Amino acid sequence: MDNMTPEFEEIYGNRRKTIERLKERNKKFAELTRVEFKRVILHIEGELVGFEKDELENLSARFVTHDRTCMFPAQHFEVSGTHFHLTVNIMSANNEAPIATGDYDLKIFTKYKGMNKPQISTDTVDYVLSGSTLLKLTYDNDGRCLSKQVLTNEYPCIISDKVETIEDDTKANPMNFKLRRGAENLFYAESASDMDTLEYKLAVTYKEPKPSQTLPKRIEKKLQNRKKLIIRDVYGLKIWCFKKAFSFFKHFAKKNGDIILFASGSRAEIGGNEKVIYDRMIERGLDSKYKFRFDFKASITVNRSIPAMIRFVYYLATSDIILIDDYYPDIYLVDYPKNVKVLQVWHACGAFKSLGFERLGKPGAPPFNTRVHKCYTHVPVSSYHSALHHAEGFAIDEKKFYPVGIPRTDIFFDDEYKAKTREQMLEVFPECKTAKTVYMYAPTFRGNNANNAHFPFDKLDLTAWGKFLDETDSVLIVKLHPFVKRRIEIPDEYAHRILDASDYREVNDILFIVDVLITDYSSIIYEMSLLKKPMLFFAFDQKYYEATRDFYEPYEELVPGKIVHDFDELMTALRDKDYEFEKMDGFIKKNFKYTDGKSTDRVIDQLIMGIEPEDNSRR
Repeated sequence: MDNMTPEFEEIYGNRRKTIERLKERNKKFAELTRVEFKRVILHIEGELVGFEKDELENLSARFVTHDRTCMFPAQHFEVSGTHFHLTVNIMSANNEAPIATGDYDLKIFTKYKGMNKPQISTDTVDYVLSGSTLLKLTYDNDGRCLSKQVLTNEYPCIISDKVETIEDDTKANPMNFKLRRGAENLFYAESASDMDTLEYKLAVTYKEPKPSQTLPKRIEKKLQNRKKLIIRDVYGLKIWCFKKAFSFFKHFAKKNGDIILFASGSRAEIGGNEKVIYDRMIERGLDSKYKFRFDFKASITVNRSIPAMIRFVYYLATSDIILIDDYYPDIYLVDYPKNVKVLQVWHACGAFKSLGFERLGKPGAPPFNTRVHKCYTHVPVSSYHSALHHAEGFAIDEKKFYPVGIPRTDIFFDDEYKAKTREQMLEVFPECKTAKTVYMYAPTFRGNNANNAHFPFDKLDLTAWGKFLDETDSVLIVKLHPFVKRRIEIPDEYAHRILDASDYREVNDILFIVDVLITDYSSIIYEMSLLKKPMLFFAFDQKYYEATRDFYEPYEELVPGKIVHDFDELMTALRDKDYEFEKMDGFIKKNFKYTDGKSTDRVIDQLIMGIEPEDNSRR
């Protein structure tokens, strides 16, 4: 490996560091010293590290997708001392058929009864790693765990820095098998390493030749295509009716500037910034000047009844000021008169994850000609820095963004509210009353949207976390993103130490009893910073997240605390109270123009009532 390029040096160095770190922590794993295809046979050799002698005799290997929807065993697995050699025929490992498309992690595991049976995750069954323990969990329809069964122990595999080949997508690479007979008939099996953990995986793409269709199949396909056309036409008709109804109702608009519509496509009732604004307007007696309307539905996937839809369109067409708090497809369908204000009082504050047009070239990016977000006339933000971020993401003029502050952050400057809410939260979570330290873990979801949102529970070892909490007389509140339907599985012996806050919607209220926040890419960091409490950033998939979602600016320059990349680092940072808290003041100064608790009044006065501020500075 002489005369290595910088790219090679980095790859070999990362492999070496990962293996050294696992050894230092006395972890059990496989160090792969050979990964090579010989025709259709994949050969993998390596050393089993950290295992006791009696354990070596009871090990096997298999390939499994991370979501456990596909798996296949090594067809031969031989161990001699600590050395092992496995082989897989990629054309027959899937019940004598080629391996199905998927990204497969190679796992060494302890043999157990039923290990060769299909272990497929479903809506009610999941297979989750807790540390190295593989659990079978059964859930009810609300995501609550009904039963837990310990199956075996599983261990990762890392390519050794002694292997002179690096992972790429070339056919010449002996770590890959690539056969292509046409665009719809190919088989690729490419060796790869996880971007963050460097664990070995086999990325398979299999497109089998399409069989000639029988007459019934051809008829079925035509019917399916016709059904799709009908669905498309029905949707088009609904949009046409929506627009026509809007145009008709516009003629009834009085346009006195006094009708305000509070609406949301993701809340069943008023909440968040909208509620704060409404409550303050009532408090100031502005209900004598303005007429308020409300239209809410729990999710953008919920369909309104015809009367409810007619009412909604009427409200849109005849209101002078429209407030929304999130992405809302229906709002973007029509063009509003120039004297109508559309306020997007966005549910999150600060410039964090990329959004909208900042995601071009990545999943979830909008089409170039989108109407989404284009109708906004006023968007309150926390700072000029945040205005630049949202202007780029929404692809609308910077002049439409006003750094007046985020209404719901005013509670963090209201001593009476903080004291009252703290008492309420201690009643909701009574275990926190006597705890020396209250931690909260509030990660964001993984996936692209509410339909496929999930969280990789295998990144957490709640038994180890529970032991730490016992030792330190502390409590952990776990608040998963509302999109994640599965509940976290808390070990019975630590049910008094680890609390599931899934049923409590307003995460900001919980912050008043929290001493330390652990998160990853959640915008909750902005609210927590206003309390000037320490944070840790458990970014176990940072490289993958950057590749698929990315941030407005480099993650290391963005977050006001220490970043850790695996669970052991997290526990060490918690034990040492190593939070890098010195980053906090600069973070607040950068992301908040005002920290005075008067953001709601500025939104009302400047954006709703149109009163010019004494200070017209945008910065």
